[in-house]
Amino acid sequence: MGHLIVPLEATQTAATVWLGVTGGAPGDLSLDGGGASRRIDAGWQEWQTRGVPRLWYQRVTLEGLQPGGRYPLRLLEQGTERATAAATTLPDRLPAIDDPPFVCLVGSCFARDRDAVGAAGAAYAGLPAGVRPQVKFLCGDQVYLDAPYPKFQLTHYGDDDLRAELLAAYLSTWKQAGGGGGFSEILRSGATFFTSDDHEFWNNAPRGTPTVRNSWTAAGRATWHALATDLYRTFQASQPNASFLVGSLAFRVIDTRVQRSEDGSTFMSAAELEGLAAWVAGLDGPGVLVLGQVVLADRGGWWSRFKDMGLPDFEQYGEFVRILQRAPHDVVILTGDVHYGRVAGCTLPTGSELIEIIASPFSLVDPRVGGRWHAAPDGFPSSAIPGTLRCAVWSAPDHRLATNQFATVEFAADGPRVRLTVRAWPIPMNGTRPSGTAVFTRTLQ
Repeated sequence: MGHLIVPLEATQTAATVWLGVTGGAPGDLSLDGGGASRRIDAGWQEWQTRGVPRLWYQRVTLEGLQPGGRYPLRLLEQGTERATAAATTLPDRLPAIDDPPFVCLVGSCFARDRDAVGAAGAAYAGLPAGVRPQVKFLCGDQVYLDAPYPKFQLTHYGDDDLRAELLAAYLSTWKQAGGGGGFSEILRSGATFFTSDDHEFWNNAPRGTPTVRNSWTAAGRATWHALATDLYRTFQASQPNASFLVGSLAFRVIDTRVQRSEDGSTFMSAAELEGLAAWVAGLDGPGVLVLGQVVLADRGGWWSRFKDMGLPDFEQYGEFVRILQRAPHDVVILTGDVHYGRVAGCTLPTGSELIEIIASPFSLVDPRVGGRWHAAPDGFPSSAIPGTLRCAVWSAPDHRLATNQFATVEFAADGPRVRLTVRAWPIPMNGTRPSGTAVFTRTLQ
């Protein structure tokens, strides 16, 4: 049997924890942590393949916790330890600039088959204590359900086989461990906020792709999309957005893939876009927006319909840009997807700054789609959009990393403003401790 603990979303006084059991029905389990021991004997949900339960899972919320705390967790079966993790809660305010900062991790794109030694997890585990993240933002492609190529191009999978294949991809990724590393090392330490991208489904989902035979028909796409959405809600984010405050710094996590339309009109629902507009308009200080694709990007053109449509390829991008250009305070975007690291930004018509931080990949899926850094387009938006002004865009000259990596983003209070520091962390493949470099600093207001 296998047992898993993954800390998920957190507030200042509560932490949500995901529990999973594979290989047999849950036994007499209890969860120790947060100053209490809780029996876990009800609330289990099942994920079946071929009519047989393969995964039992549930979310448990630990309440009555202290702000900025770290809480070791143990899952016990009749007193025997089966899994461990550590949940964290959000601080109630940003630390002063001379104190240890509030640290967030940004990462995306983990191809398990390309990281057999668990290097990404080993690098995370090897972070120095002073820069270990309290919160992780995993910005899409945490699993590659359509890999390895050409497996899904050569075979059309029936419903039962597809359920089994997709679940197996999640479990092999979530359970990867050994040698002090593995993706499970990243998942089990600290609060985690997820957003999705195409490989939580298939390349360029929800549109068909040449590399996945099941996507060549409307029925095939519908079945795969429904199963993948269910798994995403099971393992990762159960809601389409999340918002929280740390002092005057506002965070919002949005999804631009799950509700994406095939016809190129929308990448999120109208209600979610309205919620984003209200969040931006209501900022009382700097904001941090987390999503799965790059905002400072060119249109992909006709070819993107077969490769991967970016946000600028959608009609809805126009309103998205108009919302951001009305920001009354600085907005920091955290994202991934493009297989390199970059910091870029511009001054918006309101005088606020828009700063985009990209960290990708944890583990490159294929050398043919990596190893090349690209500057941001010289304008935002890069093409004319009614109701917007084209803002000149800069790309930070000291950050052109195009290898396996993640980033940490540090925040500290600088009087009434917020000090931002970005550190880039290349992932060593030999299991040595990572060496981070501060590549960008800015004072936000």
